[in-house]
Amino acid sequence: MIVTIAMMLAGPALARDRDATTPSKALDELTKCTAIAADTDRLACFDRAVKTVVEGQRSKAFVVVDKAEVQRAKRSLFGFSLPSIKLFGSGDDEQALKELTAVMRSSVQLPGGLIRFELDDGGVWETTEQVMLAPRKGDRVTIKAGTLGSYVATAPGRRSARVRRLR
Repeated sequence: MIVTIAMMLAGPALARDRDATTPSKALDELTKCTAIAADTDRLACFDRAVKTVVEGQRSKAFVVVDKAEVQRAKRSLFGFSLPSIKLFGSGDDEQALKELTAVMRSSVQLPGGLIRFELDDGGVWETTEQVMLAPRKGDRVTIKAGTLGSYVATAPGRRSARVRRLR
C-alpha cells in the first residue's frame, strides 16, 4: 500500500514551543539514520528519530495521513478557493482534482432562474446563470473546473451551467 505522509504544522503548538521539531526535521533525522553503518548506532539513531516523530504526532505538531485520506479531503474541498499551500503534498506527482461527479440530493429554485442544489457528498452549489430545466433529485451531476477559477455543472439531458460552491 502506498502511503503518503502529510505532516501539517500546528501553529499554536509551535508558537508555544519554539524548539519543537518540524515534520521535515523529523523525517531528515530518520533519513540520516540509514547512512550509519554500525548496527547498534543505527538502531539508537532510529530509536531517537522515531521517538521524535511519535512525540510530534502525539503533541499534534504534525499529523500522518494515508493517500486515501488525502484524496477524500481534496474531493471534499473541490470548488473552494484555497491559498496556495502544500497542504496535500507538492502536487508534482499527482494531478489536481479537475472534476467531481455526485448524485443530487436536493435542489431549490431561486429568484432569477438560479438554482441552489446539494450533492450527496454534502457540497452545496449554486448556479450563477439562469437555468431553464433544473436537475432532479437522484440525477448524477458532474462539476468540472473551468477557466479562471470557474466551475461548470452538467446533468444528463440538461444544459450545462456555471456554478459556484457555497459550502
